[in-house]
Amino acid sequence: MNKRVAMVSVHECPLASSEGKERGGINVYVYELSKALSRLGWHVDAYTRVQDDVNPRIVSVDERFRVIHVPSGTHTPLAKKDILTTLPEFTRHLADTIRDEHITYDVIHGHYYLSGMVAAHLRTSYQVKTPLVMTFHTLGLMKQLASRSQDTEDPIERIPAERELITVADRCITSSDTGKEYLSTFYDCPEEKIATIPPGVDTTLFRPIDPKVAKEHIHANPDHHVVLAVGRIDPVKGFDVLLVALKTLLKRNPELADQVCLWIVGGDVGQNQNQWSKELKKLHELQQTLNLPGTVRFVPPQSQEELPYYYSAADVLVMPSHYESFGMVALEAIACGTPVIATDVTGISPILRELPQGHIVSANNPLALASEIKHVLDTAHPTAAPKQVVETFNWDAIAARMIKEYEAVSGTSLLQ
Repeated sequence: MNKRVAMVSVHECPLASSEGKERGGINVYVYELSKALSRLGWHVDAYTRVQDDVNPRIVSVDERFRVIHVPSGTHTPLAKKDILTTLPEFTRHLADTIRDEHITYDVIHGHYYLSGMVAAHLRTSYQVKTPLVMTFHTLGLMKQLASRSQDTEDPIERIPAERELITVADRCITSSDTGKEYLSTFYDCPEEKIATIPPGVDTTLFRPIDPKVAKEHIHANPDHHVVLAVGRIDPVKGFDVLLVALKTLLKRNPELADQVCLWIVGGDVGQNQNQWSKELKKLHELQQTLNLPGTVRFVPPQSQEELPYYYSAADVLVMPSHYESFGMVALEAIACGTPVIATDVTGISPILRELPQGHIVSANNPLALASEIKHVLDTAHPTAAPKQVVETFNWDAIAARMIKEYEAVSGTSLLQ
């Protein structure tokens, strides 16, 4: 009997890179997990909202994995608070697809609270009795604590919705033991309902590349020490702390002034500066205030195929986050043999502590971060991907663990 899972990722399309959309951790996670599940024999339908009228509505990635674009509001990218109002339409179209194609899913896997709300609405309004597995990826309460304010991207409904989804879901997947404690302590989720499964990494794509070749490929100065940061330009990422740490490093070690360059990959710097995001403008202003104009380079988001060159060209990847549910970029860098410095609030930090390329500093501590960057630049590191990463965090191994959770909660699914 064919096993089927409906992946619901309303706001982030698994095909983001190939369709010219913004790429984030959820895109990569859903795409790679779905491909791995397909390789292991599961049929996967990934549902995401239509964001343009150019790309096909249904894309078959392989014989068992397809991405289905669902009409939901205007056919354009929308802010999360605006997507919230379109969820009833998304849910109706999803229910129609299940009914019209006579699909029986063994499990629905919701990614982020918006997708969870769709799955919950399927149950209450369309009597879809399929078990729900929920991965929040990030939690609204933790983002508020990290940023010390209400995230302007998020509607006030987010945290109540997350609390409600915890009661509705049959299983909550978290990427780290830290995330499990957040769910059980701050959201009162029963521990028996939580499973900890980290993200994976494509170790055939993310592998060491000769640094000279990598630097030439990304047009980096071959004589520079490259300090790298990768991620969305968001206050919780702590890139402002990294800029202050860089200034501290250069002040303490003036001989490095013409030898170190910080590359921050993830900001949409290709458009007019007046159209930059508020946070990107703040970082650019801080760069000028710290008198670091020639030492910092902001780079647009890069495809998965390009990122290994950036990791391999770097002397160190720095993840200075104030909150990070896991930190997939750290895993990708480690797979490329690149040392990683991460803060102790990241979900991946316990794993990094066990690896020779891993280094941990306290969050929001630019002085300590500057010292750790200097230590890494002065220290020789192995350039091969650790065996633990290759064996434990390849996507097939992660998907096999996910299948066990699917099988634990799945029963007969009905659309009545």
